[in-house]
Amino acid sequence: MRKIILFLTTLLFLGCSIKSSSYYLLEGDKNIVSTHPFSGAIGVNVIELPRYFNQNNLAVKEGENRVYFINQAHWISDMDEHLTKVLVAYLKRYFNTTDIYLYPWDVKKNVTKRVDLKIENFIYDGKDVILDASWEIDSNGKSKAKFFHTFVEAKNDPDSIVKSMDKAFAKLQEQVARSIK
Repeated sequence: MRKIILFLTTLLFLGCSIKSSSYYLLEGDKNIVSTHPFSGAIGVNVIELPRYFNQNNLAVKEGENRVYFINQAHWISDMDEHLTKVLVAYLKRYFNTTDIYLYPWDVKKNVTKRVDLKIENFIYDGKDVILDASWEIDSNGKSKAKFFHTFVEAKNDPDSIVKSMDKAFAKLQEQVARSIK
């Protein structure tokens, strides 16, 4: 009986000392002050992300060439699909329209503009969250490309990193929306 009590007590202390996992989402900017009327339909392709986003865990850059994953910090869903849905929802609010679609699958109308967004770098580097992205807006066969770079200061803990990633993605959403007009 003593061995069982000792075993359960040890198990209880070990269980309390193990850090639990946290799950994260990026939501971008949900607070749009004014809307910008737009006529037509916009198709948004699935956002292309760096390979380290294919992992379930939050990636952190260490030094020049090393990336590691925080084992206790997980993305709650596939980030390419999730961030695309976040961008589509943002554009709907920004332009005050429902004519924004996941391209080409959910398109109900003829698309007058198509957005292709590629995030090349989106990672915490020990000081800041860095976000580099490029996108192309195709409007009836004519296209224009843009590049975006920002950084947002963050502390070295997953909660702070994800909050800074949210702020950086919010800045990107706004720039993409402005370039569609």
